[in-house]
Amino acid sequence: MTDHTIPSASERSTERWDNEGGQMRPERSSPHDLQHELARFGILPVHLTVFDWRGYRYTNAGDAIAAAKRAKSA
Repeated sequence: MTDHTIPSASERSTERWDNEGGQMRPERSSPHDLQHELARFGILPVHLTVFDWRGYRYTNAGDAIAAAKRAKSA
């Protein structure tokens, strides 16, 4: 008699991922490596101002103000 075990759902999904192109292991890199890769490909980090109002986030201050005004008049 052969012992057959059924893999768990997580084992099956990991196995499926491995078969689709590689193991699910995050690539570990140092901040220096990251900066080097960004420079190598000409990628510039851009810092954005975000306006938070009642859990909603807006990149445009006018949109945030308009939402607050609509809520006040409702």
